[in-house]
Amino acid sequence: MRDLLAHADLARYAGQFVWLELSYDEEGNRAFMTKFGASATPTFFVVDFHDEHVIAMQPGVMSLAEVTQFLDRGTSGFIAKTQTPADIALTRGDAVLADKPAEAAKAYQEALRLTPDNWPHRELTEASLVQALQDSSQWQQCAETSAIDAAAMKRDVIFVRTVVGGMWCLASTDPAPWAEATLHKLQPLAEEALTLPTTVRDHRDAIYRTLMFISINRKDNAAAAKWGGRWLAELDAIKPRSDDERSALDIARVENIQVYGDPERILPALIESERAMAHNYIASLRLAQMEKAAKHYDEAIAACDRGLARAPGANGRAWLLQIKADALKSKGKVLEARQALEQALQAAQEIPTQMGRDMNISMIQNMLKTTEEPPK
Repeated sequence: MRDLLAHADLARYAGQFVWLELSYDEEGNRAFMTKFGASATPTFFVVDFHDEHVIAMQPGVMSLAEVTQFLDRGTSGFIAKTQTPADIALTRGDAVLADKPAEAAKAYQEALRLTPDNWPHRELTEASLVQALQDSSQWQQCAETSAIDAAAMKRDVIFVRTVVGGMWCLASTDPAPWAEATLHKLQPLAEEALTLPTTVRDHRDAIYRTLMFISINRKDNAAAAKWGGRWLAELDAIKPRSDDERSALDIARVENIQVYGDPERILPALIESERAMAHNYIASLRLAQMEKAAKHYDEAIAACDRGLARAPGANGRAWLLQIKADALKSKGKVLEARQALEQALQAAQEIPTQMGRDMNISMIQNMLKTTEEPPK
């Protein structure tokens, strides 16, 4: 998203917004993250400066067309003298989507009940409903709603977002007759989304990975390898325009291999990225993950140390130290592994968001329990 925004022409919004970018990883942003419930990156808000209520909210990456639609919606919500009941319900859903997705789903459902089929925000609300159902783990309703609504949508960015949400819900559930029936409806739509020029890279990544997850759940490793191979070939064909784009490509590579594949396949690209981004701890972190997955434990530990030397925030330190501890444990160096985990625990306690902080602390504490000190 940073690369897209850096190259986007948003001049027509000059003077309408005060632009604010907040890092997920900095202690000083904890109050904002807690107040507005931002639990994932990227998450976008339009906030009314008068009383700080949320006018519009959308999680996840967006294409340029989606960004402009989002900003237009924020502008219209701010200047509107009167709003229809459906508009009010949509805004209410956006306000709580980040931290109360089940409530958001009810608000979006109400908005759809209150409006005619030609309401200009109808497809947006349908996509937001699928997101809310996904975020509240209502897998069956999410996937079935996605399949029904997406089939009737214009083939644009909102269509793709709706399909992606439904595919994640299918990938998140155990095989069942309803899931198989819904897959037959959703998979053709997902494959169609891959052919659209409006489908941004992160959505392509989500589609390929969900196809891989679903294939593995059905014990079809050949299909998982096919989808993973297609996506890696696409990624290898992209020449990054910036460090942000290079980092995004590497994240997609790693997440692909973490679903299914050989980590050796992507090590050369990750090594090149770490050389190219000398001050980026994420490059070292991704390389460390895959060196460890390939059982190159010394190389993984060295990559973690290089990442820690690149001044990561609390979240980055905690993550790097967990990877390092796991590699040390795999080498039989239990005492050193526990020391790394104790350092990771200290870093985790400084993570700005409560959800991220609690999740990391819980993971590290569990790792400590399974990393026994050697007898004296």
